[in-house]
Amino acid sequence: MRHFILVLFFANLMASGLGQVFPDTDFNTLLRTENGGWVAGDATYSIALPDGRTLWLFGDSFIGTVNSDSSIVPGAHMIRNCAVMQEGEVMTAMYEGTFENPGDFVPTEDSDTWFWPEHGMVENNTLKIIFSEFGPNGDTTGWNFEFRNTFIVLFTYPEIELIGSILLPYYDLNGVMYGDRIMLSGDYTYIYGRKEEVGNIPYAHVARVPASDVLGDWEFYNGTGWSVSAQESIRLSNHPVSQQFGVFKHLEKYLMVTQEIWLGSKIYSLVADAPEGPWNNLTVLYETPRPFPTQLTYNSYPHPQFDDENALLVSYNSNGSFWDIFSNIELYRPNFIRVPYNLIDTAFNPTDIPHYVVDENESLLINGVFPNPANENIVVSITITEPMKLKLQFYDLIGRKVRSLPEVSYSVGKHQITCSINNFPKGIIVARMHDKSVWFIHN
Repeated sequence: MRHFILVLFFANLMASGLGQVFPDTDFNTLLRTENGGWVAGDATYSIALPDGRTLWLFGDSFIGTVNSDSSIVPGAHMIRNCAVMQEGEVMTAMYEGTFENPGDFVPTEDSDTWFWPEHGMVENNTLKIIFSEFGPNGDTTGWNFEFRNTFIVLFTYPEIELIGSILLPYYDLNGVMYGDRIMLSGDYTYIYGRKEEVGNIPYAHVARVPASDVLGDWEFYNGTGWSVSAQESIRLSNHPVSQQFGVFKHLEKYLMVTQEIWLGSKIYSLVADAPEGPWNNLTVLYETPRPFPTQLTYNSYPHPQFDDENALLVSYNSNGSFWDIFSNIELYRPNFIRVPYNLIDTAFNPTDIPHYVVDENESLLINGVFPNPANENIVVSITITEPMKLKLQFYDLIGRKVRSLPEVSYSVGKHQITCSINNFPKGIIVARMHDKSVWFIHN
């Protein structure tokens, strides 16, 4: 009876409101750890590799070291593109040359142009990443560069060694800059891009190709179906997209995450039942803070391989006055937030209701949280019947992670874990270890 009452209690609370966006402190810290030279950059694409690693891709990047006051140590270099390989919590920067004399991760053949990264995927034991080629346009007012071409760059996998590049012909045919997202869904790989129309306002477009053949013959969505003619491609929605946006499948729906154009601060989502749309349910998810006077934010991007407790990891880029960056590198580092999926669409309301479990036949028992209610410190009491490693984590009712304690090895017997809750949100908090949970009230 007690278990049944608690289930109803939590279900009513969960149904009473949507989640809230919050900073992801783990990733904001991870991208600021020593990695072999990369200290800041923009773009912030990520490719989930089949072996569990993630390859992060950045545009203009600083290679160097950072002082404790966030200023760059003299002698740093800027390169046009860089990669960082993530394996667990180990980050390894990837670029040509040396730390003292670095070069682009992927150089162009023309010294007057450069590559900025887009998205990619592994096909047939080859990593294929789209890069956009840019070059100077002679403008002296600030936006002194222009798009030139789109290439697919090939790497060996899993070694990630450069093989070569192949020019894609479609920009000259329809003006779409492809590469914002490459998504495998069903029998097809979908390649999303953007096309600037009147007033240089970009709109989303999509092409597709049979799975495992991204270099094959593309088809283009024309509003009613798929055409072999690139010129028939039309916009997917009347809502503009930023110069970088992401599309992915979550459960049975397709989600698009983009940001307000012209360096606006609003991050949006749209929802569809098919990769091509129609795209509906436009929602403002977040408005990026700008704590520094010259700061700008732009080009948010989703990273669904890091889903955690019904929340999506989203990055957004930051920039500011070029010379201010040297005294405050935080102006040019990406920021990460968690977006509860039920903010994007109420169909994603959490179904994993926290539960209070006492089963004497299991190897882990959570005896309770004391005191309850609590306002400063709590003690979580557990009983272990066989040695194991456990991590104590705390969540609010919509699945937002409040705090995670380091993993600890426990011996057989009873243990008491003391934790400060001074910085926890008020209300009901769920303490979880492995698959066991218990709740308490933070006054």
